[in-house]
Amino acid sequence: MTASIPTKFFDMLPLPILVIESSEETLNHSTVYINPSFINIIGWSLDEIPDKEHWWKTAYPDPQYQKVVERLWEVSVESKDSNNDNFVLLTVNIMTKHHGVKRFKVYTELESALSNGYYVVAFEEVGDSNYLI
Repeated sequence: MTASIPTKFFDMLPLPILVIESSEETLNHSTVYINPSFINIIGWSLDEIPDKEHWWKTAYPDPQYQKVVERLWEVSVESKDSNNDNFVLLTVNIMTKHHGVKRFKVYTELESALSNGYYVVAFEEVGDSNYLI
């Protein structure tokens, strides 16, 4: 983990946080940091979700739901430019390690306010996961 990422700040946050290293060479960005709240609430470790590909298979194990989330993501990113937002927000069901499926608002930075080459993904639990989208 690079010293330019303020992990002590993320450690104190009650929201689950991932820090992702972006790369122009691949769309399979690496997970470089998981805060304690992420481990406590969602449960997956850095070894289990080292990159985007592992995250998608772990968080959205149902291939059909994975496609739904992918499409929601694409639409959100496409509409982002017109809204001038620096992040994308999706509300989705995520498979946690110890507590089954939970529903979260997922905030993903598109342009890092943190450090060049990295972006943050934050999760806010919102309750009932009985709704598909």
